[in-house]
Amino acid sequence: MIRLRHLIPTALLINLSVAGAIVLSLAVSAPAQGRKVGKSESKAERKDKKETEKVDLKDEKERRKEDLKALKEERKEDRKDLKDVRKDLKEDRKDLKDVRKDLKEDRKADLKDEKEGRKARSEVVKERRKEDLKALKEEKKEDKKDLKEERKDLKEDRKARSKAPKERKN
Repeated sequence: MIRLRHLIPTALLINLSVAGAIVLSLAVSAPAQGRKVGKSESKAERKDKKETEKVDLKDEKERRKEDLKALKEERKEDRKDLKDVRKDLKEDRKDLKDVRKDLKEDRKADLKDEKEGRKARSEVVKERRKEDLKALKEEKKEDKKDLKEERKDLKEDRKARSKAPKERKN
């Protein structure tokens, strides 16, 4: 060992010996695993403790069961409410569709009425134009007739004038 002492530094040996002493002191002072420290429980106390734990577990199980039942009820009501909401939404969509359809029909009828109104106005204007044209033709005809009569009268006047000097000469 003397030979090994020369090879290992003294500080390391001291550290190893201190570490060993610490490990031994901890092993002695710490209780062994599985052993009970302090009061030792009697058999009756352990039985009581076990029964209370059993009752607590049973109560917990019952409480969970009731919570689950309440949750199921709540979900059932929620599903029913959701179903009602969907039904209402469906009805609203149907009503909206009907309203749109009615609006479309109203617009179509309005456009048709407007078209008929324009057509009627156009026909009235055409009739007026026809009547005006007819009246204009009548006026033209009458003017032509009057002009013809005036020419005839002028011709007669000329004849009469030309005959008048001849008669004077006679």
